[in-house]
Amino acid sequence: MQEAVGDPERYDDWMTELLATPLWSHCTPDAPRIPWRLAGEAGSRMPEAFGSPGLYMFGTGCGVPRYIGRTSTALKKRLFGRYLRGERCQCELAATYCVALREKGIDGFPAEIRQWYRKNYRGSTVRLDGAVDFARYGPEGIWFAIFPVTESRPASALESEWISATEHWNASHGHPPLLNKFKLARRGTRASYLRPDGRSR
Repeated sequence: MQEAVGDPERYDDWMTELLATPLWSHCTPDAPRIPWRLAGEAGSRMPEAFGSPGLYMFGTGCGVPRYIGRTSTALKKRLFGRYLRGERCQCELAATYCVALREKGIDGFPAEIRQWYRKNYRGSTVRLDGAVDFARYGPEGIWFAIFPVTESRPASALESEWISATEHWNASHGHPPLLNKFKLARRGTRASYLRPDGRSR
């Protein structure tokens, strides 16, 4: 991924290859795309990768990238804390309230869920919006891929380039924008595609 993000053609090839790989399972332990329901098993089998800081992507069963993130702590801590474990994690919320979220959007959550998030996340609905998006695509098809970062290159710069490359890829394939609204607005990555030298195309 790191070598491909600066070139649209190479990135298209990389994405095509990624989406063509089988999903992770105990029979395919080297597969990069991990179904969220199997996160615990995958984490146990890949402790070094999940214990590293790095980048991650969430995608859908129909092959649409939805979110790219970064953590300076262990990937397991970020992913399990926000997306993958617990009744109020993003994926579980999408699965539990799937029908209601598809019909009503964020209003499909029970009032107690919306109130809990307002109280604990200072009014932010980012995680609830993410759950709605996952529900609309089919929560049982959601997968994630992790990319530990151990090199000296700043992960924040790589994250920006990866978001930009994936936005470009989504647009060229008729897919909707990523869920990275705040990062896209703050960095202006939706409007540019970064070259390997860091300048925009």
